[in-house]
Amino acid sequence: MGVITTESEQVSVVPPARLYKAVVLDSVNIFPKALPNFIKSVEIIEGDGGPGSIKKLTLPEGYVKHKVDVLDPENYVYHYTIVEGDVLSDPLEKIAYEYKSVANPDGGTTIKSTVKYYTKGDAQLTQEFLQANKERSAGFTKAVEDYLLANPDYN
Repeated sequence: MGVITTESEQVSVVPPARLYKAVVLDSVNIFPKALPNFIKSVEIIEGDGGPGSIKKLTLPEGYVKHKVDVLDPENYVYHYTIVEGDVLSDPLEKIAYEYKSVANPDGGTTIKSTVKYYTKGDAQLTQEFLQANKERSAGFTKAVEDYLLANPDYN
């Protein structure tokens, strides 16, 4: 099995506690509202939402299941692994995401992310694939940020 790792940072104007709550703790409700063209529903199909839980995201054309690995609301850390679904086409075996949100001096958040792609054998991934995945992830965060800014009463 090969492992390809990427890292990125994204800045949001939303404070870390509010962003973490929306993206991690309340994704079941927020994702379908913030990303209606990409995520139809999110449900916890195993566990209570904490480590070991399995979440299923229903997409317009398919689904993704991911396992919660680390959930640390005090430090705004969230790790999960995609274990099944349409994004795991050849040569991917699984994809592990690690996020940590850090407060900025201006009240916003810097989201630091590491993504590990586990490939079958020694398969390689193209730079285009890796860049598209980075952009998709940034788009998710931006969509949630836009939703939160448009809905200031959401806490």
